[in-house]
Amino acid sequence: MEFLNNFFSAKEFIPHGHCYLWKPGLVWLHLLSDVLTGLAYYSIPVMLIYFVRKRRDVPFDWIFLMFSTFIVACGTTHLMDVWTLWYPTYWVSGLIKAITAFVSVVTALELVPLIPQALALPSPAQLEAANCQLAKEIAERKRTEEILRESEQRWQLALRGNNDGIWDWNLKSNEVFFSTRWKEMLGYQDHEISNHLDEMLTRVHPEDLNWVTQAVQDHFAKKTPFYITEHRVLCKDGSYKWVLNRGQGLWDENGNVVRMAGSHTDITERKQAEEALSSLLNQLENIVEERTAELTRINQSLQAEITQRQRMEAALRESEQRFRSAFHQAAVGIAHVEINGRWLLVNQRLCDIVGYTLEELQLITFQDITHPDDLEADLKYVDEILADRIQTYSMEKRFFRKDNSIVWVNLTVALMREFSTEPKYFISVIEDISDRKHSQEQIKASLLEKEVLLKEIYHRVKNNLQVISSLLNLQSGYIKDKDDLVIFQQSQQRIASIALIHEKLYQSQDLARINFREYTQDLVVSLLTAYEVNEDAIAVKINIDEDILLSLDTAIPCSLIIHELVSNSLKYAFPTGRKGSIYIELYLSDGNNFILKVSDDGVGLPSDFDLKKIASLGLQLVDALTYQLAGTIDIKGENGVECRLIFPFIQI
Repeated sequence: MEFLNNFFSAKEFIPHGHCYLWKPGLVWLHLLSDVLTGLAYYSIPVMLIYFVRKRRDVPFDWIFLMFSTFIVACGTTHLMDVWTLWYPTYWVSGLIKAITAFVSVVTALELVPLIPQALALPSPAQLEAANCQLAKEIAERKRTEEILRESEQRWQLALRGNNDGIWDWNLKSNEVFFSTRWKEMLGYQDHEISNHLDEMLTRVHPEDLNWVTQAVQDHFAKKTPFYITEHRVLCKDGSYKWVLNRGQGLWDENGNVVRMAGSHTDITERKQAEEALSSLLNQLENIVEERTAELTRINQSLQAEITQRQRMEAALRESEQRFRSAFHQAAVGIAHVEINGRWLLVNQRLCDIVGYTLEELQLITFQDITHPDDLEADLKYVDEILADRIQTYSMEKRFFRKDNSIVWVNLTVALMREFSTEPKYFISVIEDISDRKHSQEQIKASLLEKEVLLKEIYHRVKNNLQVISSLLNLQSGYIKDKDDLVIFQQSQQRIASIALIHEKLYQSQDLARINFREYTQDLVVSLLTAYEVNEDAIAVKINIDEDILLSLDTAIPCSLIIHELVSNSLKYAFPTGRKGSIYIELYLSDGNNFILKVSDDGVGLPSDFDLKKIASLGLQLVDALTYQLAGTIDIKGENGVECRLIFPFIQI
């Protein structure tokens, strides 16, 4: 208490006014100066604190608070100078100045490291440059969004114009996006079908569900490059439609499948046409049975040819599916057409359909190449869509190709409009349906000429097989993928081996049987030529009696079996530089059975080889043909490979 009394005591000192000799002018000068300075010092912190509270984005706001404390302390020292004019409490005044000094020093020390950070703040010029750059980026983003909106409109119109249904399966959410065309194909509205995969699987025909599931699993395991199935799907009216389902998976960086997208094509009409063709063949079979004994033998041969042709058609369809899947989508022409009919943009497929180059098409209109009989209907549809009475239209029409030949197409057209609803251009999807038209005409013609077809069946089948082989040879020249090229070449060789049988029958005096030794020699020569084998490196030895004559039902499966086994030996048994031999034997055993041996002295087979589990199409074909011959097959692979086939002898 004594310290505090001394600290606040003014008895030991004289007032500061004595220093001014209590001259009124001098006292008032110092009094007003200190009072005004103190008031200014007290008002400045108030404004600084108000500024910091309003501008929360100001950096280093704490330094403003320190400045406020320092300024308040300074203002207090000035007010104390006024107080000490009359009351000499200099210890209190000195304490306030010490506090002011402490706050000043701390503020100065904190300001030293703060200066570089403050200098690093962007200047107004830099902020203006950044704002300009931001404005440019915003403008660029708006242009990009405009392009994306237009691209989205084109995509939606293309989806509406495409005859295929599009789907996109997200494996993470197990939800599937279905295009409008996909739902219309099954008779559903947008709100009548769920996007969940489990509900979609209930619409797959029970007999096809396992096959569809296995095909998806094989694609996810990368056993197949694409997902392809033909199966039945339940429609809203309770009926089933056949669809060709194609898809492609998408894997992430960890090798996990995250989504798969694809398309559905309605192939119900094709399936019905196949059933109608099968029914027609049955009718022809009944007619053949009423013919003479010679025609009966021809009918039996014809039935075998038809069965084999169906297998060939199935193989060709599979090859066609793989070829189309290699390009991820069905091959259709797509074009942008001006309102006046001029071609703006076309794809290569459309150029192929009409035979013109892109530059040539851009010099003409679609009216110039449209058949006159179809032009009026086409222009009527154009007027309807321009008047906004319809959104899209589809029609079958004829185009004149560059060489003046006629091509039938299925045309689907949608109109692209500006934001102002003004017509911009047409989007056209053009599908070549000439083959279907020609097939319909051929079926009608075959009904009128069935008698001629029966008389010339061998000659026609032989020629048709040669044409198919030639077409496959020509088509293989456009295939870039090596695996697909091998499949085409193998299909061509199989067809060529069957065509060779018909050639031999055509040249033979006995149309019911074929000299199998002579046929096998020609088949081996064809295979050696196809695989470019040096006869000095690999020798093929044939041991077949001259008097062995086989019927067409036996000769075709045997020829395909020899074709597959010898092809496998040529491809796998003799690595580069290795020499060896291939042996072919066919003889009649004492048990009235044929024994067919195909062997080689090559590298042999793996120890875990199992014919029933092998994924090779060739060996699966061998197994199926053995079953067709009602025979058994045994394959050994210790020293080379030996395939021994036993099947019953059927008297002709």
